[in-house]
Amino acid sequence: MKFDLIDLRMFLAAVDGGSLTAAARRNNVVVAAVSARLRRLEEAFDLELFERTGRGIKPTLAGEMLASHARQILDDARRIEADLDAFADGRSGHVRLLSNTNMLAEHLPQALGAFLAASPDISVSVEDKPSLEAVKLLKQGQADIAIVASSADMTGLERFRFVPDRLVLIAPRDLDVPSDAVAFPRILDFKLIGQQGNPALMQFLERHANELGRTPHFRMLIAGFEATCRVVEQGAGVSIIPESAARRYAHFMDFKVVPIAEPWADRELYVCVRNEMQLPGYARMLLAHLRQYVRTFDDGC
Repeated sequence: MKFDLIDLRMFLAAVDGGSLTAAARRNNVVVAAVSARLRRLEEAFDLELFERTGRGIKPTLAGEMLASHARQILDDARRIEADLDAFADGRSGHVRLLSNTNMLAEHLPQALGAFLAASPDISVSVEDKPSLEAVKLLKQGQADIAIVASSADMTGLERFRFVPDRLVLIAPRDLDVPSDAVAFPRILDFKLIGQQGNPALMQFLERHANELGRTPHFRMLIAGFEATCRVVEQGAGVSIIPESAARRYAHFMDFKVVPIAEPWADRELYVCVRNEMQLPGYARMLLAHLRQYVRTFDDGC
């Protein structure tokens, strides 16, 4: 590089002020320092950038060309500095968040909605990922924050407890299902209603079925837990969904809500980051908001 930003500032100060003295005064340096920088610029480009006159200096054609580019470069530098300052202060930025299906449907709409309403210059992209994949992507730097189950290997990450993630079976009222608890192998005997788009919940259930040497029979795939509950209510099959969704829709729909007799059905979730102190300010703001959401949730339980 034949110049730096200081060279360009000195150069423009000389162009605008019409003398080395004016440039020195504007930059709070001695005239000799300005003269040395301008001479170095001319030597670097092997061009005369100024005409020296009895009244001062004025740019040559080459100097005018450089002045035009210099103004653009310095304007861009100021914008970059302002943008980075905004990031550091948390005033604006984009957070990349990974989460499982249940949290996307049950807790994150409320938590993220409140955060975004209070932080108009911050945006958040959310991806539905199984916990094992979310941890991998987070460690690779492809996300800022991930919400994962306790079963995931969070070695090397900083983690903070989030809300419980309990799964239950919902079944038609007249279906012969144990009311106290039902094991997953028995659930796989039924026709299942699943979620469209192969979300994290579907991948999670398929993985546990494969560990049993079974292949789940999904009779229908549909979008959203409310729609799932309506299909189950009509007797089309059974489904596994978050308990919070099941209890909410059971208030105005008629179906059974049955606990699942498997350790994985009652999970603890964690919010994970690589290093909280290395997060941009806007991402730290979201992390703090999620912690506050957990405190509010615990107080309401």
